[in-house]
Amino acid sequence: MNRVAKSALLSVSLLVVTGGAIAGNIPAIAQAYPDINATYIELLTTIPSFFIITTVLISPKIAQVIGKKRTVQLGILLVIISGAMPAATSSFFSLFLSRLLFGIGVGLFNPLLYSLAATFFKGRELASVIGLQSAFEGIGGMLFTFTVGQLLLVSWRVSFFTYFLAIPILLAFSFFVPETETAAIEKHQDKRKRPLTPQFVRYLILLLITVTVYMSIAVKVTAFFVTKGIGNATDGSNYLAIVGLGAMLAGILFGRIVSILKKWTLPAAYLLLGFSLILLAFSTNLVMAALSAALCGFGFRTFIPYIFNEINQQAENAERNTSILLITFNIGSAFAPISIALLQGLLPVLTGAGLFVGEGALMIALAVILTIMEKKPLLVSRTNHLFYNEKRRTKRNQE
Repeated sequence: MNRVAKSALLSVSLLVVTGGAIAGNIPAIAQAYPDINATYIELLTTIPSFFIITTVLISPKIAQVIGKKRTVQLGILLVIISGAMPAATSSFFSLFLSRLLFGIGVGLFNPLLYSLAATFFKGRELASVIGLQSAFEGIGGMLFTFTVGQLLLVSWRVSFFTYFLAIPILLAFSFFVPETETAAIEKHQDKRKRPLTPQFVRYLILLLITVTVYMSIAVKVTAFFVTKGIGNATDGSNYLAIVGLGAMLAGILFGRIVSILKKWTLPAAYLLLGFSLILLAFSTNLVMAALSAALCGFGFRTFIPYIFNEINQQAENAERNTSILLITFNIGSAFAPISIALLQGLLPVLTGAGLFVGEGALMIALAVILTIMEKKPLLVSRTNHLFYNEKRRTKRNQE
């Protein structure tokens, strides 16, 4: 695949996390619909995530019938139409429906982006592309959020025209990304399903824990700044922006990172996450907090592409496993506030700085556990080697 086609494929990742870009519209929408319950209005930012969860599982099945490329095109087209629909409709029902369809659109193409990358790239180059996809997701989120904010100065309805930015993405993908294998071959291959491996189940558990911890920062950091007296709401927002910058840098460098650290990439990511959370807990000024933000984003976006890369390097059941990973990611993200509240109810020490200290300690503990697990096969191999040599010596002595 040439650079133009590669860029066209990566550009689709710009759309993955744009569902929350309209969060700044909520107050204006509430004023436009005073008779609508505030909860339903707030759901406009989160309802796409729930329908992404339901759609990613059926996306590979649709791709078996119409092909991967057409499924991605259908998803992008749905994002364009549903994304801009609120600008041309007046009923709240249509607005709510548009957000539902938006989630379905993203759910159609999101899991296929990884399988398409695995189709066109292998080995180190695949790892690099998956890292870049992660970086492009962050860039897209910031780009669309910024554009919505600028158009919001005109009106909240006009701000939804932001999603027309997906039109050149659709055109680039359609013209430059080549077709993949036929649907018939894919259907034949997908029949050979195998049960989830212990390693994959381990990835799911790690993903659920890590996403919950990561989202706790977005939920709690502003209140933490205000309570500790080192910042305000604007500083909390800036902190999250710096997290995004760290995440983008990790995505860009991921291919190089994994080629250097190899199997130690995951423990290193957790160690960095743990350190960043403890640094945040003990921050006495915004400079220390900013450093923790960059390290946190870097660690998290080293972890995420690592597990997606590991799954997509395997030929068997990659699409199914990618879909399950994406569902787990969205579940962890959507229910993070509830999970954190339950933990704080059970362990009152996990409040304020204590929450970040506890989470940091958990991340470091996971880094240690993963390091031991990675060393275990080597220890077993050495033990077997010593046993084999001892057995040979015993046999020679008997002779």
